[in-house]
Amino acid sequence: MSSTSDATAQRRWAKAAADMKAAMEHHHAGRLDRAEALYRKALDKAPDHPDALHMLGVIATARGRPERAIQLIGRMLQIVPDFPDAHLNLGNALRVAGKPEQAIASYQRAIALRPDYAMAYSNLARVMNDTGQYAAALPSCYAAIGINPRLLPARINLTNALRGLGRLDDAAKAWRDAIALDPGQPDSHHKLGLLLVELKRFDEAISCHDRSIALQPDNAVFHCARGSALSGKHDAAAAADSFRRAADLQPDFVEAWIGLGWALRLIGRFDEADACFERLHELDPTHIGNYRHVAAHGQGKDEARDMRRLAEVTERPESSFDERIAAGFGLGRLLDTAGRFDEAFARYAAANVLVRENWPAKADRFDIASFTRLVDLLIATHTAEYFADLSATGNPSELPVFVVGMPRSGTTLVEQICASHSRVFGAGELHNIHQIASAMAGQRGGPAREADVDDGRRLADAHIEWLRSLGEGASRVVDKMPDNILQVGLIATLFPRAQIIYCSRDARDISLSCYFQLFADGLMPFAYDLVECGTRCREVQRLAAHWLHVLPDRVMEVNYESLVGDLEGEGRRLIEFLGLQWEPACLDFHRTERTVTTVSHWQVRQPIYHSSVARWRNYERHLGPLFDALRGPKEVIS
Repeated sequence: MSSTSDATAQRRWAKAAADMKAAMEHHHAGRLDRAEALYRKALDKAPDHPDALHMLGVIATARGRPERAIQLIGRMLQIVPDFPDAHLNLGNALRVAGKPEQAIASYQRAIALRPDYAMAYSNLARVMNDTGQYAAALPSCYAAIGINPRLLPARINLTNALRGLGRLDDAAKAWRDAIALDPGQPDSHHKLGLLLVELKRFDEAISCHDRSIALQPDNAVFHCARGSALSGKHDAAAAADSFRRAADLQPDFVEAWIGLGWALRLIGRFDEADACFERLHELDPTHIGNYRHVAAHGQGKDEARDMRRLAEVTERPESSFDERIAAGFGLGRLLDTAGRFDEAFARYAAANVLVRENWPAKADRFDIASFTRLVDLLIATHTAEYFADLSATGNPSELPVFVVGMPRSGTTLVEQICASHSRVFGAGELHNIHQIASAMAGQRGGPAREADVDDGRRLADAHIEWLRSLGEGASRVVDKMPDNILQVGLIATLFPRAQIIYCSRDARDISLSCYFQLFADGLMPFAYDLVECGTRCREVQRLAAHWLHVLPDRVMEVNYESLVGDLEGEGRRLIEFLGLQWEPACLDFHRTERTVTTVSHWQVRQPIYHSSVARWRNYERHLGPLFDALRGPKEVIS
């Protein structure tokens, strides 16, 4: 710009000075309509006024018009190219417009012009988080915090970067640091609570949600999150109260009705749960929660209508893979209940194919060879001599009881019978033993090293204390994680007086039941292929036979078919194994009021029934590959 044109511009800008001053005052006070009108008035007097262009661009971004903001701020930067604030705000507009790479360049330009620009570093980290560049975002977060330790957005961006990197404990600490800066922000407590649920620190999560609710009592999202944390703690009754409060506050809140429906199912209030899912269908007929409900329950008030709905979802081109998967399992369940077995199998098979094709990121593929080698290793290293040579280094408590086996082998039924005893607490499927195994260096399924003994005893003692608090005075606490069958050696080492119950069942029925079950988010990857179901079942049975041989006084087998055929006889034997006196309530297990979180939560609310015995015969014509897998390489049925 020449000196003459510069002087002319200065005179025009001076004429607009009063309008600009008033506009800025309105802008700072949040009166955007008035501010925008005055900025435009200033531009009428000085069409090239850089501050007016800049501020109109900021308002355009705030109003959801990022493309207009990019034009306005771009014009401003042609006049004043080295203004850091303008590059920052241009970056904001570009980010909102979905142009992350250009936004990054704008933030970097702002930083180059002002190396101590904390907000530019923070916003740069945000857009990197948005694009999944979490590792690259961290230096910008730390730079922003180093320049301005009280910059709350930088703290929040740090939590998101750490969360994206899977560093959940570090992310939780970062959230606490952010909350310390401004404890009055309810959303911060809410977000920390969500993170703590991922860490399975449910009591802490509930406290966080309580604080967010105290700050904003009528926020339905906060009540729903509290319900989810309570569900994680297996307190479904309290969770139902929170979900119901969320639904009362926001009657069209889909997630509240889903949460309430599942919480009610887990405590056996099925009619009320069905009403929740009917409400969900009214709000959003295409929501995947509708299909998952049928897949889990297999019954409805109008099964013909439900079949039509589910068939439409599986055939509708615009349905997502997850919707088609859930609908396929639901339709298979309804057809099975109706006795239309060939049609049911076709639907289940198609849904299983979709799982295997579209959920590989949610669960690792099942590796038959690796699993077989693991079983070989466990059998080779955990010999009778190994257990005989162990010194008494574990915790001697009789509190823990472990119910192990294959999924769908009757583990939930066995736990429910045990938990119906007045001195037994059923804790559901706990992940603690896996965590203990991971924490012990060198464990990995082999015998413990001497260096692990102290760590093992410390972890065992801590686990017993946690079980005591969980059981609230119970004499026995049941952990029914089926896959602890792989950790029996570790369990017997760390808890030498713990009882271990192995659940067996006809391998054909186990495998078919797994194949017909939609597990959460692609868990149990073997379940979606009949050959893998059969192979895993065969190998688990081989391992169980080993545990029964080397630990005859510590491991008891409970057979599903025998239990169904003689509930009282097998139930008495089971309670006797736990070292407890028989109680008739164990026969009325289906009346026991407790949270049941596994996929068998409906079945264990029913009196004992025989329809699951030899269920495989309904599908025999389709099960050739399964039969071959169960025979194994030596052509011997396990």
